[in-house]
Amino acid sequence: MNITLPPKERPEWIEMVSGNLQHNYKNYVLQTRTYQLQKEVASGKKTQQQAIDELYELCAKYVLAVQPDFKIIFKTW
Repeated sequence: MNITLPPKERPEWIEMVSGNLQHNYKNYVLQTRTYQLQKEVASGKKTQQQAIDELYELCAKYVLAVQPDFKIIFKTW
């Protein structure tokens, strides 16, 4: 079974790193890292694209662990 992530171009990625997404995360690591990236983007430490790239890389490593959240956030891809 090959599980993929939604493309980085999806607007949900921007919503996740900007803090505009209202979602109760099931995966604690995803929740924590997303919150940290939101703070780094808000403070100017990282660009939105850098934050998306980092979050995508994390999710690619742990694709099975993030699937329950992604099915809610992204619906389909």
